[in-house]
Amino acid sequence: MEDLKNTLSENAAFYREQERKITARLAMLPKGRIRSKTIGGAAYFYLQYRKGRSVKTDYIGRAVPEELRDRLAERDRLEKELPPIREASRLLRSKQREEIDLTEPILAILRAMTRHQLWEAGFEIIGSWCFLLYQKYLPMERYPLKTEDLDILVPRPFKGQAFDLRGLMQRLGFSQHFNADGSMYFTGNRMKVEFITRERRDGTRPPRPIKEIAITPQELRHLDILMADPIVLRLGQGIRAKVPGPSAFLLHKLFLASRSERRNKRDKDIKQAVYTGQYALSEKPETARLLALWTGLPRKWKALIRKSLLSALDLMPLERGVIDRLLGLLR
Repeated sequence: MEDLKNTLSENAAFYREQERKITARLAMLPKGRIRSKTIGGAAYFYLQYRKGRSVKTDYIGRAVPEELRDRLAERDRLEKELPPIREASRLLRSKQREEIDLTEPILAILRAMTRHQLWEAGFEIIGSWCFLLYQKYLPMERYPLKTEDLDILVPRPFKGQAFDLRGLMQRLGFSQHFNADGSMYFTGNRMKVEFITRERRDGTRPPRPIKEIAITPQELRHLDILMADPIVLRLGQGIRAKVPGPSAFLLHKLFLASRSERRNKRDKDIKQAVYTGQYALSEKPETARLLALWTGLPRKWKALIRKSLLSALDLMPLERGVIDRLLGLLR
C-alpha cells in the first residue's frame, strides 16, 4: 500500500509541472494593456507594456483584433493563477517533514468493509476520496488533493446482512456525533467519516435509521447517478473499494458545481470533473459510458452541466483542449 502514502510528493510534482506549463504558456502570449487615443474624433488603439525599466507602446490600429483581446485575457488569468501555485509549492516543501499519514485509518475502514462484504451490499466511496482512488488506480493525471473527510454512500433499502457498523467505527477509534437533523457522523484519527443515502422522494424529515447496520445516514438529493455504473478497485491483499464509475462521477460533480449551496466547493468540483473527463475521453469504453449517461439525463441537468463546463474555461485555461472536447461531446 506504499502508493497510498505518496500523496504529498505527488502534489509537489503536480504544482511544479503546473508552474512549468503556465510559465511556458506566458512566454508565448502578448503582455501589456490596450490604450486608446482620440485624434480628430477618431479612436486609435495602442498596446502598452513594460520592457525592462522602459514602458513601450506599439500601435495596433483603428480597431483591436478579437484574438489579441483573447490572448491578453488569457495572460491575465494565468498571471492570477501562478502566485497561488507557487505558494502551494512553497508550503508543500516546508511541510513535507510534517506530513500526517491518514492512510492507515482509511485502510482500516476499507479492509473492514471488504471483510464484511459491504461493497456487495451496495456501499460506495464517493466525494474527494473517490477521486483520490481514481488517481491511484486508474491511468489518470495527478491533481493535488487534501481531504480529511470520507463520504460513504449507503444504499436504501439495505439488502445486505445485518451488521453493527456503528460498533465497527467505534472499535476503529472513531467517536459518534450527530448533525442537527439527527443523522450520524464519526470523527477520529484526524478524520471525519459521513454515511450518506438518497433522500426520500417525499423529502420528509428527520432521517430514518437503517436498523440493519445501526446507522442513521445523512439524506441528500441527486445521488442516483452515482449508483448507475459503479466499479470495484482492488487496492491490495484483502482490500477493495467500490466507487462510482468515472463518467457518473464527473457528470455529478459538474451538476453540483452549478448549485448555489456548493458555491464554496465549486472550483474543486469543476477541477475534479475536468481531470476525470480527461480520463473518460482517453478510454473508448468510458467515453461510450459517458455518452450513455448523458443521453439519459434530464434537460435541466444537461444545461447546468454545460454551464459548469463553460465556467471551467476561465478556471482552467491550461485544460481548454479537454474542456472543449467535453463541450463538443455533451450536447
